[in-house]
Amino acid sequence: MGTRSGSLKVGAIASQIRNLVDGATRVYTVPCLIATLSLTAACTPRPERVVLVTIDTLRADHVGSYGAESARTPTLDGIAAEGVRFETAISPAPLTLPSHSSLMTGLDPPRHGVRNNTTFRLPEDVATLAEHMRAGGFATAAFIAAVVLDRQYGLARGFDHYDDQMSLRVAAGKNSFPERTADRVVDAVLEWLETAPDRFFLWVHLYDPHADYAPPPGFLAAFLSNPYAGEIAFADFQLGSLLKAIRARWTDGRTLIVVTSDHGDSRGEHGELTHSLTIYDATQRVPLVMSGPGLPRGHVVASPVRLIDVAPTILALSDVDPLPDVDGLDLLRVLHTQEPQGRMAYLETLSPQLDFGWSPLLGARSSRFKYIRAPRRELYDLLEDPGETRNLAAERQDLVAKLDAELERRLARSRPTSPTLEPDSEMRARLEELGYVVATSRRSEAELGRVGGIDPKDAMPMVHALFHAMRLLEQGQARAAFERLTRLDGGGWLVDFYRSESARDSGDPIAAEAFARSAIAQAPGNAEPYVSLGRDLAAQQRLDEAWQAFAQANEVDAAASEGLVGMGRVAEARGERARAAELYSQAAERRGVKAEAIWRLAALRIEDGRVEDQALARVSPEALARPDAALRLARAEVRAGLEARARRRLEQALEKSPDSAELRTALDAIGSVR
Repeated sequence: MGTRSGSLKVGAIASQIRNLVDGATRVYTVPCLIATLSLTAACTPRPERVVLVTIDTLRADHVGSYGAESARTPTLDGIAAEGVRFETAISPAPLTLPSHSSLMTGLDPPRHGVRNNTTFRLPEDVATLAEHMRAGGFATAAFIAAVVLDRQYGLARGFDHYDDQMSLRVAAGKNSFPERTADRVVDAVLEWLETAPDRFFLWVHLYDPHADYAPPPGFLAAFLSNPYAGEIAFADFQLGSLLKAIRARWTDGRTLIVVTSDHGDSRGEHGELTHSLTIYDATQRVPLVMSGPGLPRGHVVASPVRLIDVAPTILALSDVDPLPDVDGLDLLRVLHTQEPQGRMAYLETLSPQLDFGWSPLLGARSSRFKYIRAPRRELYDLLEDPGETRNLAAERQDLVAKLDAELERRLARSRPTSPTLEPDSEMRARLEELGYVVATSRRSEAELGRVGGIDPKDAMPMVHALFHAMRLLEQGQARAAFERLTRLDGGGWLVDFYRSESARDSGDPIAAEAFARSAIAQAPGNAEPYVSLGRDLAAQQRLDEAWQAFAQANEVDAAASEGLVGMGRVAEARGERARAAELYSQAAERRGVKAEAIWRLAALRIEDGRVEDQALARVSPEALARPDAALRLARAEVRAGLEARARRRLEQALEKSPDSAELRTALDAIGSVR
């Protein structure tokens, strides 16, 4: 009898709920019904809009709600106050593409196969958050701030609209790459929102806290001693503008907001200047805040969570089918069931191995301990030593063995993987026919991620020397940069690439050629060494070979513009102006456009009698003031009879580069024509 009366009671409640939700079946769902019947929670509406924001290179301890008293992050702090703040959120890798791949798939890097920036692509058979949200009835859109997340790397899959256009802010420096500032990204999002449907999943990527730190003047003035914090404040301000616009149009309270970061930044801790070479908490602990339907207000989760948990949580809150066989877990289990603090975070960086030829680092992090598998193993008690300064590996070998076994268990599920953007056998044969010495850099599965060799923590002086040489090269001190680089012992393809750049700029293209070929042999899947080789060969007037090198760069990286620009320069040297203009024009439309494509095209058109103010407006003043740009444009302006304009251009460039003999000679030559 008790069973029957219970059944009648359940039936009555179910009938009442059906009446309440008639005509609004997407608002109250089966999980909500179960929750109501068990009297554990009240029914809450499901989100109609999901906004996921990733602020690149943002450390948790630089956000106000995480304890940074001097931070100016009212938007992030407001989300935390309105919803949930996860005190210890862990990224699996200190690299943008691998960590975002984990965020969007719920898988650790060994499972999704993206192990480094630029030379890996997310495999087609890996399901993504965007694909599932679209299948669940959400319109999907993404707005990307840096070319490192270009669509060629696989994250565009599942998005109806994937805005990775970087041409709004063309990179200025020799060593920079295309990106756009937070205000430009938000402007693009606001334009999309004007006609957006009522039900959408939106991913917004902001890049500003990434080095080099150059916040807008107002934010720079407020953070003169810490421009990194200034860029964080600027990104937070722009995020506030975005959320204000969304809340103004959709006032139903059914917008889920999730904000996190891909990784942090060392900022000198443990000897690392930025990120990618270590996996300490300075780079791996990131902010994670959520607010919206289904989430409590002002709640703090102390136990560690992971970026791989974000996608499962968004899908659960949105009542969308889960991703299959993921490493991450739905964080609602932490909120509503107080799940024990037993989940382990996987950590890795293969950048030391793939970029420098050193040992990779692998790690496992619990709520209290972090273990790093390195040539010299590391163990830290994070409760007693949050700065990770005292290595306990020697005295806690039992715990090291336990955590290493856990790490090995995670790695046992790795997918077969290697750099996915390297040359195939046909491309390799073509390279060898052209005279390239191309040793394979495609590592066996056992080699990729195998710890051994130079320990990155012992090689930080080399990294500092490389960064210093890059700065010297950027400042036009090529000889000093070359001398600094030649004193380095080893360093992988990246060091050889910069040796090539500095040798050529120092007037030694033959030595530069040798270093470029060495870089290609070590990393045939990277376009930069081919571009450097093309410049080295062009400096020796070996134009046919230079053309082939630039063409190969274009084939290796079809999103970048440098290969096309190099081919255009060769065409100019051959007197083929129309062909050069066509190549520059194609390069200027690339997602990976750099300033050189635009100002070289402008120079040709100026010589043909066309004024290029509109085109040059796309290029930053810093890029136009570089000696190579100023000299080429001034030469074009002189030929077009615009001597006054050419003189002003050279004078402005000299203010930026007062030691440039070429600029001064060109300015004197214009004066002698008067």
